[in-house]
Amino acid sequence: MRKRTSLAAMLPASVLVAWLLLVLPRPALPAPSGEEGGILTFHGDAARTGWNAGERTLTPSTARGLHKLWTAALEGEIYAEPLVVPGVAMLGRVRTVVYAVTERDLVYALDAADGKRLWGPVSLGDPVPLASLPCGNIDPVGITSTPVVDRSAGTLYVAGLTSPDGGRRKIYKIGALDIKSGALRPGWPVEIAPAAASRRFDPGVQQQRGALTLLRGVVYVPFGGYFGDCGDYHGWVVGVPVADPHKQEAYVTPTQRMGGIWAAGGIAADPDGNLYAATGNSESTGRVDFGNSVLRLATSPLRFSVAPRAYFTPSNFVSLNQSDTDLGSTAPLVLPDQPGTSTPRLVFIAGKQGVGYLINRDDMGGRGRGDGITGESTYSRCVFGTCQGGGPQVFSATAYWDGGPAGRLILVPGHGSQPAPCRGTGGVVALRIGAAPGSRAATFTVAWCSPSMRDPGAPSVTGAGPDGGLVWVVDRGAGALYALDARTGAEVYVSRGADALGAAHQFITPAVWGGRVYVGAGHEVVAYGLR
Repeated sequence: MRKRTSLAAMLPASVLVAWLLLVLPRPALPAPSGEEGGILTFHGDAARTGWNAGERTLTPSTARGLHKLWTAALEGEIYAEPLVVPGVAMLGRVRTVVYAVTERDLVYALDAADGKRLWGPVSLGDPVPLASLPCGNIDPVGITSTPVVDRSAGTLYVAGLTSPDGGRRKIYKIGALDIKSGALRPGWPVEIAPAAASRRFDPGVQQQRGALTLLRGVVYVPFGGYFGDCGDYHGWVVGVPVADPHKQEAYVTPTQRMGGIWAAGGIAADPDGNLYAATGNSESTGRVDFGNSVLRLATSPLRFSVAPRAYFTPSNFVSLNQSDTDLGSTAPLVLPDQPGTSTPRLVFIAGKQGVGYLINRDDMGGRGRGDGITGESTYSRCVFGTCQGGGPQVFSATAYWDGGPAGRLILVPGHGSQPAPCRGTGGVVALRIGAAPGSRAATFTVAWCSPSMRDPGAPSVTGAGPDGGLVWVVDRGAGALYALDARTGAEVYVSRGADALGAAHQFITPAVWGGRVYVGAGHEVVAYGLR
């Protein structure tokens, strides 16, 4: 085993950069990057679309020839999406590099060509044993969330739970690593220790599972609670300025308890720089406290605020609270502007109940006035199951694909019965965005359903134009990677036999770039491609 490079052994230096850099006028966010940029954040962009429109090698006609190309075993379990960065000058030549993190608080850089280790493991610290936590289902707990890469600065930001004494003291750290060497940037890592007027941040009960978001010089880190809803936890969004990482600010949900932000996709951002966070259940029995809600957080740059109608809470939030039916079991999906509708600026969310909601970003509606399924926002309807109870239905993250003549689609993973006219159970449902007669408000209908699946993760989607696209999803229950025709949902490829994926954790999403598919499977990164 290679010797670990300890971050604690790298001497930090002071970083003194003017705070004014963070308050200069801010341009609009760039459009989601295509094939050239790589996969630098969860689902490829801050909107969390999961769509790589520039992928040209893998199409419905070529993907049938996929094979497992290599497997790289790492120390520790992988819950995060691998990140893929092309054009990295390292060890004598320019390479495409895959970055992976594990629950052992370790960071690795792998050569995308063959899976060989380029550097690492680099340690953020020692992980925390599950036995020292009040509840949970991951052991040990280290780096769970997907990191984020600042390509222009050549820096990877990663957050994880650490302990200097075997779990008695628990410290969340965020590190900044040089993507070429793995070396720690001066002044890093730092402890995540935000101050909030009404709450104390307690790393012993807060879980950091949601992906990191980098926006205008600030890394945003979401927090929820552990499996089992133990302890006095809340939903937190902590902003860490990269120029002065100790000057942290935070938003915390005003719940008495709970209201966590825990979905694997983390928080999303729109082109204006607003953040969107979805929360889980709280203990409220009548007052809207932003549990089971979608919140739009304005930042300027780190003064978080929620305007009076910058949130959406379903009308049945009390029953959702009482049944632990989190709306925030998926991350918000910020859709590109939708032409031909009177509500073109939308965010989509679907939660454990199985209901999908289109929410108008310009007026999110506040508390819903529907029947708990329909009439709840710009448009809502049941997507998986009966939406009347009977078990959690939708988890992880959704995705988006603009198929031109095939329609503009939202891809939703779930459990339970598929919606009519489909007849399967579980898998991926594609929702075609349209407009209601008369009002022209945005709506959606069922375009297609995938083959039945036991436990689908978050889909990714690639391709555009006449060659069509592909929807990529891992069925954890079957240990298989699927490629579906984005136009019809038909199975194009499924990994079986020698190409089987094997064990994978819940909520996993594939990273697809440059004709390759990279998946975190248990303690391994597995790469698929054409031979």
